[in-house]
Amino acid sequence: MSSILDTVKEWINPDRVRHRSVPRMETGLRPNLRLDEAEELLAAGVHTPDDITVTADGTVVLSSGCELLRLERDGIRLFARCAARIAAVTTVGNAVVAAVEGTGLVTVDASGVVTPLCADPAVARGVTALTGVSGGDLLVTVGSTTAEVRGDWARALLAGDASGRIVRVRDGAATVVAEGLAWPSGIALSSDGQVIVATSLTHRLEIRSLSDPSEPVRSIATNLPVYPGRIVAVPNGHWVVAPYPRNRITEMLLDERSLLSEMVETIDREEWFVPQLRSGNLFTEAMQMGQLRVFGQVKSWAPTRSCGVVFRLDDTGRIAESAHARVDSPRHGVTGVAVADGRVVAALQGHGSVLRLHTDEISQEGRS
Repeated sequence: MSSILDTVKEWINPDRVRHRSVPRMETGLRPNLRLDEAEELLAAGVHTPDDITVTADGTVVLSSGCELLRLERDGIRLFARCAARIAAVTTVGNAVVAAVEGTGLVTVDASGVVTPLCADPAVARGVTALTGVSGGDLLVTVGSTTAEVRGDWARALLAGDASGRIVRVRDGAATVVAEGLAWPSGIALSSDGQVIVATSLTHRLEIRSLSDPSEPVRSIATNLPVYPGRIVAVPNGHWVVAPYPRNRITEMLLDERSLLSEMVETIDREEWFVPQLRSGNLFTEAMQMGQLRVFGQVKSWAPTRSCGVVFRLDDTGRIAESAHARVDSPRHGVTGVAVADGRVVAALQGHGSVLRLHTDEISQEGRS
């Protein structure tokens, strides 16, 4: 009955209904083939890379399940193994700080020895990103504190969850400094000494005060065509990953609460109408998510459930450049980014690989 009333109300006054829109990929987010043409440092199918960081001496470290792996010239080496899945990593000097699901924060020294850092319940589950700040403090983003959706981005999206937090860790003690956030997914220091935070479910990036991040100072990128994720600071701005694309079918369904509830209860998880890190090829997908196929080939302009995108903000907050993979490319699901020796290195959990962008492409984009 409520759906009938909603339909009648919309017919009487169309302006009362919120219609979500998805902006186009343009200007700095113009599609290209930079991820498709990037150098493969870790082949797909061996590990499940998630987050990636670089120590002070230039060592590239990535997380894969419960393992920390070190990227060396002659291949990948096991660096350390933790008790459970590693949710996020960052570096403090030559030490790696890892958020271990169900445990909290640990430090891993250069020899791979794991030492507990903070076991406070505030940082024990649902951590999405970490960054070190002055004075030895850490800022930690927690995607959700709701038990039903904690650690589950898709459920948080469908529920409209806004229980995320920013937690400050000082001398092993955790303090919640911001809450009520819609899946904070990335955090990094900004050039003016504040912090830039990505709130995935509101598809925006905002500046917050380092001393008191409870409220945003200003937004620098809003209504993005992607759901932003982890952030890394670089001399000429910030690189931001985009694990998931926005698409019109999902945006339309997010306003239909009863339909979403029925979908969650009756349809297999892999067939939910939500973005994913990796697209399958299920014939049962509804309308193939609107994809246009000709002789079995997905057209490059077709809507998609997944994407391969990482982009750079300049110091003014403008999207200056980006790297993309084609709609039908397997190189989707970028979840981590770092810069080593002046080269952008990306971890693709969706594809299971680690890629390095070509230097000549970076310089050309930077001059444009």
